[in-house]
This record gives sequence, structure tokens and C-alpha cells, in this order.
Amino acid sequence: MTRNIKLPGLILMLLSMISQSIYAHQDTTVVIPSFSDTARGIKIMAAPEEIAIPFAVVTKAALNNAVSSVNAAQLPKLPLSNLSGLLAGRVSGLWVNWTGNQPGGGNLTYQIRGKSSYAGGATPMVLVDGIVRDFEDMDINEIESVSVLKDAGTLNWYGLSGGNGAIYVTTKHGKANQPLITVDAQGGLQTTDNLIRPLNSYQYATLYNQALTNVGQAPAYDSAALYAYKNHTDLMRFPDNNYLDEFLSKSAPTQRYALSFSGGSNRIKYFTTLSYFNQQGLFKHTETDNFNSNYGYKRFNFRINLDYEVNESLSVTLLSGLRSEIRNDVGDGATAVLNNIYNLPPNAFPLLNEDGSYGGTSLYQNNPMGQLQATGYSRTTTNVLLASVMAKQKLDFITKGLSANLLFSYDGYGNYGDGLTQNYSVINKTVSPVQTYRTPAAIAYRTAAFQTNTKNNEVWMGFDYDRHFSGDHRVTAAVRVQQYVSAAVDRLDYKERMVAGRADYSYKGRYMAGFTGSYNGSENYAPGHRFGFFPAVTAGWLASDENFLKDSKVLNYLKVRGSAGRSGNIGPTYDASGNVVRLPYRTLFTRGAGPLLGSSFSTSTTAYLVTPSGNPLTTWEKINRINLGADVSLFKNALSLSADYFNETRDDILGTPNLPGILGMSIAQVNSGKVNSKGVEFSGTYNKQWGDVNIALNGNITYAKNTVLVRTLSNGLEGQSQEGRYVNSGHFYIAEGIFQSQAEIDASPKQTLSGLVVPGDIKYKDVNNDKVIDAKDDIATDYTDIPNMFYGFGLTIRYRHFDLSTQFQGVEGRTINLNGVFHAGPGGLNQLLLDSWTPATAATARYPRLGLTDNGNNTANSTFWLRSGDFLKMRTLEIGYSTPESFNQRFRFKGARFFLGGYNLMTFSSLNKLGIDPETPNAGRFTSFPYVKTYSVGINVKI
Repeated sequence: MTRNIKLPGLILMLLSMISQSIYAHQDTTVVIPSFSDTARGIKIMAAPEEIAIPFAVVTKAALNNAVSSVNAAQLPKLPLSNLSGLLAGRVSGLWVNWTGNQPGGGNLTYQIRGKSSYAGGATPMVLVDGIVRDFEDMDINEIESVSVLKDAGTLNWYGLSGGNGAIYVTTKHGKANQPLITVDAQGGLQTTDNLIRPLNSYQYATLYNQALTNVGQAPAYDSAALYAYKNHTDLMRFPDNNYLDEFLSKSAPTQRYALSFSGGSNRIKYFTTLSYFNQQGLFKHTETDNFNSNYGYKRFNFRINLDYEVNESLSVTLLSGLRSEIRNDVGDGATAVLNNIYNLPPNAFPLLNEDGSYGGTSLYQNNPMGQLQATGYSRTTTNVLLASVMAKQKLDFITKGLSANLLFSYDGYGNYGDGLTQNYSVINKTVSPVQTYRTPAAIAYRTAAFQTNTKNNEVWMGFDYDRHFSGDHRVTAAVRVQQYVSAAVDRLDYKERMVAGRADYSYKGRYMAGFTGSYNGSENYAPGHRFGFFPAVTAGWLASDENFLKDSKVLNYLKVRGSAGRSGNIGPTYDASGNVVRLPYRTLFTRGAGPLLGSSFSTSTTAYLVTPSGNPLTTWEKINRINLGADVSLFKNALSLSADYFNETRDDILGTPNLPGILGMSIAQVNSGKVNSKGVEFSGTYNKQWGDVNIALNGNITYAKNTVLVRTLSNGLEGQSQEGRYVNSGHFYIAEGIFQSQAEIDASPKQTLSGLVVPGDIKYKDVNNDKVIDAKDDIATDYTDIPNMFYGFGLTIRYRHFDLSTQFQGVEGRTINLNGVFHAGPGGLNQLLLDSWTPATAATARYPRLGLTDNGNNTANSTFWLRSGDFLKMRTLEIGYSTPESFNQRFRFKGARFFLGGYNLMTFSSLNKLGIDPETPNAGRFTSFPYVKTYSVGINVKI
């Protein structure tokens, strides 16, 4: 059906309608009731707070659930490729964690109230207009609000999919008789930060020699070579390369443009937006006569939302979005280039020989200059269609307040790859005869082809009921049946069916009770075990409506609420090799070599092996949830506070089975684990105006303790059980300093983590007191990179036409393992290790001795390399100026705002002195993109 849509005609019809509406209502005043718009030059007006929940919008007074919500108008408009990064620190219960910095990449993960499962599939569900969709690559102009669903009362609507919480996004709709044209333009720079200073050739050679002499070996570089590296006397034979300065820019431009139209009549309302985003890469030397291989990301977004009242009883809504994303990459891949930039020794070879050819050796045949200029480029175009049609038919002729509802969605995702390919040779001219490596290839077209293509269909249909009885009694109810199918050519379809329902009763709008439940199933489980029932109950008391509180001059609003229920979660199942097992109840047979029984068969005999054995009892995780909360407003609603206590226990977590090896087969994971999660949340806002000064404060904090109660171990060694430990905590050896002498080594337990243990090595605790340091001393700890507390706070100040806003995010109780970071770089050598142990620096050295081989004792995961991952970051800062009303009226438009903004501008952390970002410690190392800050300037015009 979608192939028959004539999109150009539809757009022309819509633009014509928009134009007529604008000219028909030029003098209409737009009022947007939200404090956040005060900073945009719009007058504050009080309005009932409404919150989006699954297939409903309710007032805060009627809500008995744990839901946090933010309006998109409160979020800054910054040229970022990851929209969800703007939520960091703004919503209670939601931890937004940056994991990378590449343009247009999946650089974020989410957790709601911590991580309450150690198994896979523990991330929250993301919904856009009620349908499972990603929203990171949407434009902020498309978003109306974002709600975070945290308790069983809301999540059980989604049955097996809501166990980890949900992020519920709604898109914008037009408003009747309020035509509006909005133009946004932002441009800026992303600048690198926390890049470790690379070793120069003299430092590298010195450290290399030090690592050899530490174990009694002869230095690799003599004094003549060291002199040449230090004084640059012969850069062809003794090169000194700074790959970071040569191939990484300090900054790269980013820009965003958006145009939106909205309005309509009481009969038909429209909202449409078109946006363009461009984020360029950081590589240098990428432009050639034939192509530019720089890593980059471009995105076009287009959305049309239409609401049509067909007649007094029938309404139809069309929600449609189109997105096209273009990712450009180096021919060899950005990962391979970054690997060389960070890990090639600075003296590996001259980048260019005297005749202009690429330098290289038999050991180092990948030249970063050649990778960027002579391997071509690859381009991936991702096209996305998101379409939903909703219809509501009132059935008052059957009974007042009854309506029938239908939602059908079709989402299509397609990738197309193309580009150019090329190859180059490298030449080593420091040997005789001259050696050439790699085979050059002329430029040619890459194979252009469609790649992954996915189609998702979802249908929801059912009835809603909303009716008052005798004025004091109100009953609302909803019931839906759902079917979901996700199809792709390279895998089996994912299918889901569900019946979901919700019923709420209130008396005088003061005493409330509700029920939410779903009967949900998945084909991933064995027949007869596919469906489960997930009920939840809620209750609420609007205490501020009681007579004894109504006339309070301090207390304006008080709501007490609670919910309890049993949720479910589908977790992916893995085999012994870590591969996802689809339909884990099936037993699979794999062709392999070797006899089935006995020893009379040839070792080359082909036999069929059971790998893995199916587990027909595989089922979903079961989560018993309780949430108790209260909301209060004080001092004429200037101060609003919310508090929640939550406690949940998750059973049947999938884990590795503890089976004897004599069985001779592997089995898919079994439901064997149990985790308890409990904690508290607090959030608040304060709004106040003194004359021309308007101030708004917001803050939230979440404490979540996630503890493993039951987890099967494969070895069962004492002290290594995760039971009683935090989720995601690690095993570490307990470091007790650095050995300073051979006598100290002789008097200590025997260390067996490497064949060589000498002064300058790390000393470990003998946990089990057997006088030997071995795998039995690698114990379970509570050190985890999942924080047990995360928080955010922000400030908005407006004085006349000027405004300033900022938002901070912080985490506490997080520990990160920097073992790899301290050993990153060429041969595991870097600037940090200039402070390594030597006999001369034994008293002051901060790190163990250097070692190139047999160094397992110092590179083992131990508490020596653990550091605090706590931080406080200024996520956003924005300073703006809005045009005065007299100016707006003179030029007949609704207003303009000019602003400066920034993202990730400041970090407060104990790791600052090491040049390491605590949130993304691998940034600028290994194969990761550098950490970046964003600075931008923009304008917003409303007509």
C-alpha cells in the first residue's frame, strides 16, 4: 500500500493548507503554557500538567504511577547527533550514560533505577507514540514530551517487554487556530578533549630500553639512536611521528537547520517539520582529487502529523516520519585508522619517504596517510519510514463514554552501501635492497548493494471507556489486543501477541484505585509455555482536597500513591560461546569431527553433535514490584516535590548452567538467577519571579541498590560467588603495594600470575591463606561501573529579554577499571607510564615496573588499577536574547531568539589530572573516537 502513496502531491496539498491557514489567522496569539518557554521570551501561564502514559494522557492529579516527564520545550536545541543525550540529568530515575563519541553512532546507553539484572536484555524499552522505535536520530523539533515509566502500574501494559522500564516519547501535533512557523538554525564546533599526549620517539625508545633492563636484558636502542631521536638528526632513519597532531583535527564543524509548520482548524490540525543535520569528522588528509574519506554523518528528517475530525464521532490521526542518514567512512574503516594513530610506535617508519611514497616496514605495513588517502571510502545510507494510523470511533449510541480504537503501524528500515575502493604500497628505504609491501590497486567502485532491511508491523485494537456517574464517581477503562511482527531477510521473524487492559476508578477525584494487566506471549518459548499474565494494582489519595487541608496557605497540593505488580522481561539466551540462541527450547545438531562413542573410529570421522541441547523450560524473568510515592506543592505552587520508594525482586534470570563435563554437550542458558533492587528517588522544581527577574530551579536524585541474591557459578570457588554483591561488579586481586626488594618477594606468598616476579611488581593479598597467589585469590567484589546514585540539577534565569540556563549531571558510587587505559599505546607504553618504577624512583613511583613480556603479574585485573568513576558534568549551558514584543509587533512576527550553547563543557572528577574522562575512559585510546565538547550559536524565529 505504501508504494501507492504520492508523496509530492500530499506535500503540496499540505503546504497549500498551511498557507491558507496562516493568512486566515495572521492575528492569532500563540500561548504556550510552560515555564520553560519563559527563557524563550514567552509569558508564563498556569496550565494543568498532563503526562503521557501508554495510550492515554492523564493529569498529574489522576496519576497513581511512578512516571517522570519532561517537555521538549525545556530541552536546549543543540547540534548533537544523539538526541537522548539532552535528557542526561533532567529526569529522575533515568541514567543516561555516554559510551562513545563517533559522529552519528550509538553513543548512549540507558538504565532506569540502576541495572536490576546481570543478564543480557536489561535495557529499557523505547517507544515513540506507543510503538517500539528508536528516537535518538529524531530531530528535537519532532518531540512533544518524554516520559519515563518506572512502576508495574504503567509497565505491565506491555507485558514481557516492560520489565526494564520504558522511555515513552510523544511527537508534536498542531493546535487549532494557532498557526505557527518556526525556523531553527544552529552551527558550531565539536572540539577534542582528554587526548593523551603521545610519546615522542626519544621517550618511547627510553621507556622501551627501561622495560628491557628491568629484567636484565640488553637495551634495544643505543646512545647514537637515542641522540638521533632526541635531536632529529636523520628523520628518515630515525623518524619521530606525532600521529595525533598529524591526523586528528582539534575541532570539526557541526550544524542543524529545521523548519516547522503547525496549526489548523477545529476539523483538521497539522504539524510538519523538515530538518537537516551535518556532523563532520576529525580526520585530516582525507581530501583527494577523487573523494573525501573523512568519517562524517548527515541526516535528513521529515515528519507530518495530521489530526482529522471526520465527523462528530469519528477521528483519524496520521503520524508519519521519514529519515535518511548518510554515514561516510574511510576505506579501511575509522577503527583501523584510529588503531594506528594511537598504537603505532612513533619511530615505526617515516610517513612519507623522500620521493613522496608511503613509508612502512615488514612489521608495520599500515600507514595512516595511506589509509586516509588511498583506500577509498565507504558510504552507508539508511532510510527509515515510520508510519502510524489511528482511528477513534465514539460508541455513545451503545453506552455513553465508550469508544472503539485502532492503531496500525508500519516501520521500514533499509541500508544501502556504496563507495570507492583503492589500495597502496608501502616502501622501506632504510634496508638494502629496498623492500615493498602491500599490493597497490587502482581506484574502483565498491560493490553497491542493499544490506539489511527490516519491516516492523504492529496492530493495536480495542475499546476505551470514560464516564462520570452521579458527579462523584468516575470510571475509565481501556482494553487492547496487539500483534507485533518484525521481519528481516537474514533471520527468523520476531512475533508477539498480547491482550492488555487498564481500569481506574476515582471518587470525588480524591480517592483512586486502578488495575493494569496483560496476557502476553512470545514464540521464543516452547509451546505450552509461551504466555503469561502480568497484573498490577494502583491506589492514590489526593489529600490536599480534604477539608482539613483545603485552606492551607502553605500546602497547595498533596498526592499519596502506590502500585504493586508482577512484571516480565524477555532476556536473550546465549550458548556456551556467547552467541544468541533463537528459540532456545529446540535441540540443535551440528556436524563436527570425531567419534560419538569409544575409540575405534577415525579421528576424521564426521559425526553429528548435539550443540546446544534445547531447554524446553526456558522462560522469562519475573519481577515483583512495589512503588510508594508522594507529590507535594507548596507556597502557591512555587515549590513542587516528589519522592518515591521502590523495591523489586527479579527471579528466573538466565545464566550459564552448572553441568558436569561428562555430559559431552552444551546446553542453552537456564533460569537460575535472582536480584533485588531497591532505592529512593527525589525530584523537585522551584519557580519564582521578582519583578523583571524570573528564576527556575530543578533537581533530582536517585539511589538504587541492585544486589545479586542467587547466581550459578561454574567453578564454585569460595570467595568468587557474586551472591550478595552488586550487579555488574567484578573479580579482582587485592593489591597491597609494590615490591621494593627481592627480600620482600621471598618473604611473601609465591606469586604465580607470571613466570617472572621482580622488584617493582605488584604485591597481592593471599585471600585464602594458602601461601600462593593464584586464580583462587581473584575474588568477587562490590566494585561496579554501575553507579548506585545518580543525580541532576539545573537553573534557568530570565531578566527581561536575556536568559541563561544550565543543566548538570552527576554520578556517585561508580568504580572503573583503568588497567587497559594505563597500558594503552604502542607496545603498552604511554605518557602515564613515565612515572613507572625503577630502582632510582622506587620511593616515589606511582606505577609498577615496565615489562614487554612475561608481565602478567602487573597487567592482571586488580584493585591497583581501580579508580573512582564518580563525576559531575555541566551537560548544557545556554545564553539567549529574545526580541522585545514591540519589535515583534512592528515586523509582524511572533518573536526571535539568539543564543549561544554548549554541551559537556566542564567535568569535575578525580581523573582530570590524568586526562581521562570518567564516563568514557577509553575515548582517545585503543580504537575509540576522542572525547568531544560542543559549542554552538543559533537563532530561533517564530512567525
